[in-house]
Amino acid sequence: MTNITRRIAANPSYKWWVYSSVGAAAFITVSDQTGTTLALPRIAHELNADIPTVQWMYLIYTLFISALLLPMGRLSDMLGRRRIYTTGLVVFTCGAALAYFAGQLPLLLTAKAIQGVGVAMIQANGMALMAEAFPKKQRGTALGLYMAGIGTGAVSGPVISGIMIDAWGWRSLYLFITLVGVAEIVLSTCVIRDLVSSRDRMGNSNGLKSFDWVGAILSAGTLVLFLLSMTYGHRLGWSHHLVLMGFSFAALFLAGFIVRELKSQDSMIDLTLFKVPVFSLGIAARFLAFISGSPVYFLMPFYVIQVLGVSASRAAFFMLPAPIMMIITSPLSGRFSDKVGTKWPSVTGLCLWSTALIVFTRLEIDSNPAIVSVGMLLLGAGNGIFSSPNTAAVMTVAGDKHYGVVAALVNMVRTSGNLTGIAIGTTILVTTMTSMGFEPSLSSLMETNGAGIRTLESIELMGSFVKGLHLVFILGVCFSTCAAVFTTFRPELQQHPPATEPK
Repeated sequence: MTNITRRIAANPSYKWWVYSSVGAAAFITVSDQTGTTLALPRIAHELNADIPTVQWMYLIYTLFISALLLPMGRLSDMLGRRRIYTTGLVVFTCGAALAYFAGQLPLLLTAKAIQGVGVAMIQANGMALMAEAFPKKQRGTALGLYMAGIGTGAVSGPVISGIMIDAWGWRSLYLFITLVGVAEIVLSTCVIRDLVSSRDRMGNSNGLKSFDWVGAILSAGTLVLFLLSMTYGHRLGWSHHLVLMGFSFAALFLAGFIVRELKSQDSMIDLTLFKVPVFSLGIAARFLAFISGSPVYFLMPFYVIQVLGVSASRAAFFMLPAPIMMIITSPLSGRFSDKVGTKWPSVTGLCLWSTALIVFTRLEIDSNPAIVSVGMLLLGAGNGIFSSPNTAAVMTVAGDKHYGVVAALVNMVRTSGNLTGIAIGTTILVTTMTSMGFEPSLSSLMETNGAGIRTLESIELMGSFVKGLHLVFILGVCFSTCAAVFTTFRPELQQHPPATEPK
């Protein structure tokens, strides 16, 4: 590092300025996601579109993020994190401004795609910037604070979005995001610096000429095909020729990506990292954990509102313990893992995660909604306690020069795990309801109001839904238990040296 960057890195306040920027970016991106979900019915009505169509706003947003995370992480390692991060904020903010002015759904979908590109650039660097700004002995603390920022957005984002949408319409959400985005661009431009000099950046000898464009296309193609196949598998049927073709081509793209990365001198990601048990088992545990947890956040609102008959506003109250516990436990777990190691805090978090899913298997059509809050509290605590040390372990193994691409990989695994878990959970639920003679659609449950008079048919319908939930959560316990086993049997972090430098 140059003398200037050394002084910046040594300044005790610099890490907190970085956190102010990264935390604000995490907050605004999460608020955008939750706000868009709340706004979908209004958008569908105003733009004369049905719900399945407007749901592409979420799907296209997620696909762009997942597909571009790894390439953007690699680019940040090559060109500098500040450049890619601030550019991502600009792209994201421009997408929000376009969404504000969008008068037709195609233009709105384009805006969400642009935002997805920006979020990929932001998320590929947020963790990396935090890891660079904080000393190695405080890395767990830094990543815990990052997760707390996400939790804060998850708590306050729906509240703020709901108030704005009710008062001024769905466009006000994107106006708010645009204004905050502009402020965030100014803040980040002023405070963030590249602490790794250009000559020390990974693979920057020939600039963009050394970027693995083929590897980027293959990795993006793999994720897009896989996630689309998982998303539409339960809708079209897992034996449908389009679904099978999607999985087949995803496998071919993955094989091509692996071969390309092994042979390339400027690989997208150093695959030798997976030879280190801490890294490979940490990534596997993360993927399984988010597969197990994502169906809860997707399906629980249907249960609370349509089965228990709780209003939407009260339903949000019963779901709040999860993000609140993430805010509390993430920094504490990160700080604790800095002192005792990353392994056993991760195992503890996964045990709480599994306990929460076991609680959810006890739900019935007339359960007390407080049970949902207990389960969400345990799930949020488990998520917060697990995520920070797990991420710290994976990123520390990778080494300083790989922070960007590995941070991108960590976020990509989370996103892919979430979509995979939702697809699997929905499939199990729909299959269960179908086998019991009910319409294989979640929308059929919307016809039943749990607060009204329950007929025998409505009780049986609710019973089929709850039985499907039980099976989903039982499978989730299996996934989270496997994640805990993987973590238990991996070595502690300091027992292994970092992986070899890229070719």
